[in-house]
Amino acid sequence: MRSWMVGLIAAVLLVIAVGVAIVAAFTSSGAGTAIVDLEVGDCFDLPDDASEADELRTVDVVDCTTPHLAEVVSDGVLNTDDAPYPDDDELFEVVERACRDAGVVDSDAFGLLPVAPTPELWASFEGRFLCVAIPFGGEPVTGSIVAG
Repeated sequence: MRSWMVGLIAAVLLVIAVGVAIVAAFTSSGAGTAIVDLEVGDCFDLPDDASEADELRTVDVVDCTTPHLAEVVSDGVLNTDDAPYPDDDELFEVVERACRDAGVVDSDAFGLLPVAPTPELWASFEGRFLCVAIPFGGEPVTGSIVAG
């Protein structure tokens, strides 16, 4: 297998693992900024052990002019009419599509992680979701990830 394909597969697997961890941790606790309090344009780093969901309840927001591994590139709300919490597959399909359709990052260079609330937080956060961009290959970027 070609080396670039191995790298791409590894990057995709990292993005999926981190995405699952972030989604599982859409709650507030500990020091730093709670995932639910992040805004579009917030840049942050991922902990070395990013596969552990407990470590991703909060992150340390950094200035985007410094090297970083993640940026909130868009957000939205899915629960404007007090809809019930959807099936997980449906929820992530809708959020992933919304993140992809936002078209704010170079999809060849960055993966998009859909971040959605847990069933317990669905109503209080009105189904708010985030789209977090992470560079393929895990190399930090300096400046905004947003295309354009």
